[in-house]
Amino acid sequence: MKSNHIELIELFGKHQLEGIDVVNELMRFNVLDQLVSSNASSREWGITPEDLYALAETSTVEAFGPVPYDVDTFRQLYGPSFKVELFEFISDTGYLEGINSGEEWSNPVERSIEAHSKTGELVLYAYVEEYASKIDDILQAYPDKKVVLYTDSDVCYSMLTRLYPMAQIINHWPHRSYFDHIFVGTTGMFQSSEDIVEEVANGLHNLVPEGTAQLFLPATMVQNPVGLNNMALQFFLHQKRVESIYEWAPLGVYEIVYGKADVKKMRIGIREFVTGEWKEISYIPLPHGVFTELPVFSVLNYALSLRSIFLPGRQLDRALGQDGIYCKDSRLSPAAREELASTGNACFLAIVGPQGNKSVAISAIEPVSGVYWMFPDKEIAYMWYTYFSSTIGSTIINEISMLVKGEEAFGYMLSSVRRQVLSAEAEAHLINEVDTAQSSFDEAMRSAQEAWTANIDDAAKAVIPPAESIDLEDYSDFKK
Repeated sequence: MKSNHIELIELFGKHQLEGIDVVNELMRFNVLDQLVSSNASSREWGITPEDLYALAETSTVEAFGPVPYDVDTFRQLYGPSFKVELFEFISDTGYLEGINSGEEWSNPVERSIEAHSKTGELVLYAYVEEYASKIDDILQAYPDKKVVLYTDSDVCYSMLTRLYPMAQIINHWPHRSYFDHIFVGTTGMFQSSEDIVEEVANGLHNLVPEGTAQLFLPATMVQNPVGLNNMALQFFLHQKRVESIYEWAPLGVYEIVYGKADVKKMRIGIREFVTGEWKEISYIPLPHGVFTELPVFSVLNYALSLRSIFLPGRQLDRALGQDGIYCKDSRLSPAAREELASTGNACFLAIVGPQGNKSVAISAIEPVSGVYWMFPDKEIAYMWYTYFSSTIGSTIINEISMLVKGEEAFGYMLSSVRRQVLSAEAEAHLINEVDTAQSSFDEAMRSAQEAWTANIDDAAKAVIPPAESIDLEDYSDFKK
């Protein structure tokens, strides 16, 4: 947890305020700040703590309840509370579920704001619970009544309607409204990908005839292409107005850009986060029909096929992204990852080595550096260890490492690799085979090391001069 968050928790704790009560007061202070900022007289002449406390008692009680402290305590709490960002504090502490700060969404949200806030268009931002820290920027950039925020989280809806009472905030998809542009941003943090993609696919009907959309959908839609996931994926791939599909690594989403008119070819590629910025890697554009005919569609499949590498697997085979949790998975907070890692059953698969010469290592201890995948039990970890240690698997991970520049993006791109589903008996047999092979390898290495050492010792006799021993007791200083 961040040090400034710990300090604030300790400060509030001195006044018997803990957990969700701290969040409630931070929200109250945010609303007070909005009230003061919107008053010209207060901005010009300032306001005393006593006046601010009186304002809190008259204007915030309905939304946040009675003020649970006196004016002296208010004076001690109010100023320091603005040293933290509200939604970042919530994400870091875990005091509330169903809302995420979402700093990782800064680039796509800011690009959307820049492109649409000055056009006069009516814009819908969907699933804002996953990028709550950007809500202020969205509301300040757009004119009144030109932006609608949709959240599927009851907790987020309750917070936002109290923090921004004048904003257009909804908690159900607006099926009876029409928009010039729709922005969707979700990794599937709080809802299943099936529910999300079904809602979004149907939601394209809420665009005006020349409306556009920028859809960031969970990569799970592609990793697990069955049922509604597959139906939605095929729906998007068949849309002639889809201009491009990019996979964002390691954010874990597919960006689908839906334009104003039909296009003949669809752009496809990867956006990876490296050296502090998002960089684009584009591949050869092709007509939409080519991608719909692929046995299993993914950006990784297509990228490898351009290198004459055909990724094994069918739709019903398990993707790595379904089996494990990536160390940079944006759906989990660092605290949640630590909790999962400390369960005792977790097993880790680290990917080490330079680009083009990658190898894997399995361990029950979480790696302190590099990129790795975490699994709930050793059976799954052993399957992927065996896969990537094989000749085919080693070739695949090294080819994938050549597709991107950064380690974080490389580790994430493995999420689309697929394995066969094994029975419990087959899993146990696999573990035994791998352990036996490892033991034989270790024994062979020890024997080889001993033989090598013996041969070197024999050869060294011709190089090293003979040594003459001396008796230290012959020296009087030693005897004394």
